[in-house]
Amino acid sequence: MSGDRPSGVDAQLRSVWSERLSQYGNRAGRFVFGDGVGVTLWLAVVLVLALSWRVGFFITDTYPIANAVANLADGRLAMTPPDFQYSLTLGTQPGLHEYGGRFYARNYGQVVAALPFLWLLEGASAVAPPRLVLAGGWALGVVGLGRRLAARFDRRWLRLVAVVVASAWFAAAVVFATALDRSQLPLVALQLSTLAAAGLVAVSCYRLVGAFHDRRVAVAAGVALALATPVGFWATIPKRHVLVTALVFGSVFAFARSRQLDGRASHVAHGLAYGALGLVAWVHAFEGFFLTTALFAVDFLTEPRKSRRRLAVVGGIFALSVLPMAVTNVLINGNPLRPPRLLPGVGPESVELAPTGGPESGGGDGGSGTAGDGVGADPTGGSDSTQRTLLDELFGLLSPLFVLVTLAETVLTQLVFIGNYAVAAVSDGVTAAGEHERLWEIFVRRGNSVSLSGVNDYEPIDLSVVESTPIVGTLLALPAVAAVHLRRHGVAVSRLGPRRQTDLLVASYVVVLTVVYLPRLPLFSQLTVRYLLPVIALASYCPFRLPAVREAVTGAPRTIAGVYAGTVLAGPVLFAVVLAALDPALGEAIQFHALVGLCIAAVAAVLVVGRTLAPARVSPRSVAVGVALAGGATTVYLSLASVEYFAYGPFAFDVAGRIARLVPIL
Repeated sequence: MSGDRPSGVDAQLRSVWSERLSQYGNRAGRFVFGDGVGVTLWLAVVLVLALSWRVGFFITDTYPIANAVANLADGRLAMTPPDFQYSLTLGTQPGLHEYGGRFYARNYGQVVAALPFLWLLEGASAVAPPRLVLAGGWALGVVGLGRRLAARFDRRWLRLVAVVVASAWFAAAVVFATALDRSQLPLVALQLSTLAAAGLVAVSCYRLVGAFHDRRVAVAAGVALALATPVGFWATIPKRHVLVTALVFGSVFAFARSRQLDGRASHVAHGLAYGALGLVAWVHAFEGFFLTTALFAVDFLTEPRKSRRRLAVVGGIFALSVLPMAVTNVLINGNPLRPPRLLPGVGPESVELAPTGGPESGGGDGGSGTAGDGVGADPTGGSDSTQRTLLDELFGLLSPLFVLVTLAETVLTQLVFIGNYAVAAVSDGVTAAGEHERLWEIFVRRGNSVSLSGVNDYEPIDLSVVESTPIVGTLLALPAVAAVHLRRHGVAVSRLGPRRQTDLLVASYVVVLTVVYLPRLPLFSQLTVRYLLPVIALASYCPFRLPAVREAVTGAPRTIAGVYAGTVLAGPVLFAVVLAALDPALGEAIQFHALVGLCIAAVAAVLVVGRTLAPARVSPRSVAVGVALAGGATTVYLSLASVEYFAYGPFAFDVAGRIARLVPIL
């Protein structure tokens, strides 16, 4: 009997630890996804967007980021040419920077985010080939999604369907499997990280809308953000934009919750609103700076008085969030406020949001001085020797102070430099906002711009904001909605509720990012105005704050779901038939999408404005049709863009590649 006690104690300890781990896991899940619907939404979005995933380099800016992932996984922050796993030449890696004879990437927040995916892939690839690991992961995701949907809707047959689909998918993957070299795993991990971030964009939008409105509207908003905006286009193209968008939405949601909650929970949510932007700075320091400034301004206007405890919590969380960026900068160049973007570049010229050059280094060599100078000293010692010893001791005691003074001078110089740059960037943006032709090309009709002729092999493959995201056309109803609100409630900012304060923050983020990027746009190879992806995503959230759109979602859910599904299923077929008959070039095919998008955006805008101004004449069902067509048009473009228009690498899933070959358009 006594021999059974240790085993019984061990079993009890295992049970306790298992229960604790389960509790921690549930808390982490609620923190990230909110509830079961958030988990289901994230899983569905990731699985759907993964079907268009190609493994390859779509834009050359990805080369240094992928090289940084591979090297950091091996324990190297600095790189030399022999360490480059992708693109061995320096001139083909825009975004590569040099300091002290070594090379560094940028966006290290994005690099670090990809490491867990790389470690997971490397571990799984030790058991099975990488291609089957990806197929198996997708199949397991389908099974998990089927279980959640079956439990949610009490339909057991959904679980059976999911198992059948997953089994058939994996069997086909085994039959048609092609080799995927393990050297590609850092790139695959980078793409997986942005794919997961795209799912988080949908979840954050769902939670944000759900904080103010009906769950049905929240789910529709989350799906729209992922599948009816360019977020889906960039989900598996590992640029920073999707990750930044996810963090920006996290900041907006945390701000909204801080205005709804009380006490400690409100303080923590408030701090997380700033903390998300601190992580943005780790990805792109200057985007983080401008966004934090906008948040601070809105925060001060809407709640000028804050308790000391709230300030301490907010300041502590924000300090922790910027610590990774500061440590990374110190490890690279010794200056916590000098991101890699301010280091000399070794690739092609960049038009990134960053100043050229940097502040002049202040001071001289901290190790040089006269304290140890022996010139004129008495070699026999004496009073001079004693005096020199006392001075040495004095300087030794004061040396920490000298270090702090030097550090403070460096930080102050850097802050002044950043401040001057910020003022200049905003000034240039305001000036650019007065150029009507520029605004027209960015937001309405891009077409074959004369200013960009000759780039992309003379193919007009870029779309404007409205062309790529017709759903934002519904925002034409904003002036009418704003006029009604102002007439009823006035303009006192201090009396705004949580909803309106959040709207003000969203507007501030949209304005500040648009203004600082305007002088750099329009630019070639933007495709969907990718520099403004966070702006487009935030603008696409705004329609679900319009009463007319919410009434359409809640009043005619079957109409909006049916029209969207019909557009997504029939749209690619119609486009394939029309374009096959026209035999267009790549740019012509994409501009055909642009014209269709503009027409649908106009229809949706008219319906939403009509419902807002004359609700008796325009029914919610009509608005539902317009909104569904707008969302479906973008989804159709996203699907054809990956399948047919931009074949920059093999599909991650061989089954998807086999299906794509059946769609000859160009």
